[in-house]
Parts: sequence; structure tokens; C-alpha cells
Amino acid sequence: MRIFTFFKDKANKAKSAVAGFFRNTAKNIREDFAPAKTLTDAQRDARRVRTVRRITTEFMLASMMMSVMGVTAFAEGTGGSEGVDTFNTVVEFIVDWVARIGLVIGFIGAVQFAMGFKDDSADGKTRGLMCLASGFIVFAVAKAYDMFTV
Repeated sequence: MRIFTFFKDKANKAKSAVAGFFRNTAKNIREDFAPAKTLTDAQRDARRVRTVRRITTEFMLASMMMSVMGVTAFAEGTGGSEGVDTFNTVVEFIVDWVARIGLVIGFIGAVQFAMGFKDDSADGKTRGLMCLASGFIVFAVAKAYDMFTV
């Protein structure tokens, strides 16, 4: 008998929860279509929150749907990859020289920094450090070329 009353209570709670859900939904729909003048401040705030939630949900759903629809397409290789190999060779040549130039700029910056110490010139020290840092940045970017390739 206890099991029967347990299931009966659970069914009644579920029934009242569903009825409450539909009651709240109907109330929310009435508030959403009512003029703002007829609503209280709390009702207007609740309507605003529902609107923001609805817009956010729609935006997230559209984003997820667009991400699902992405298709990767590859062109069929009809010829050789001679052009791509030539392009990669030229780019790697340029990257090697940019890295070397970065090191030269860093060396010049180190010399400028040392000369700033010799002359006790704050401006010379600053220029030397800036040149040294920019040279090493150029070198680092050139050496990080592999990160940018596909």
C-alpha cells in the first residue's frame, strides 16, 4: 500500500508541476504581448530577462547550426604540385634572410646599448635596447614561421 501511495504522490507532483509550467508559460506569453504601460516594474524586468534569454538562446542555436553545416572541400589535384613547391621554397628563402636580418639588427642594438653606456647617454641606452629587442622579435617571428603554415 505504501508503494501505491508513493507512486500516487509522485504522479500528483508531476501533474501539478506540468500544470504550473503551462500556467507560467501562459502568464509569460500574456506579459510578452501586453503593452509595457500595463505591467508592473517586476513584470517588465521579467519580460526583459526572458527576451534576453530568448535572443541568447537563438544566437547560440544559430551558431551551433552553422558550425554543424561546415563542409571541408578539397580541389582535385589534376597536375603536379610544382607551383606550390616553388612558392614554399621562395618563402622559406625569404624567412631565412629575415631571421638573419633580425639577428643583425639585434647586434646593432647591442652595440648602440654599449655605446650608450660608454657615453653615459640615457637616450643612447634606450635606443640600443629598443633596437636589440626589435631585432630579436623579428628573429623570433621568422623562426616561428612553421606555426603559420598549414
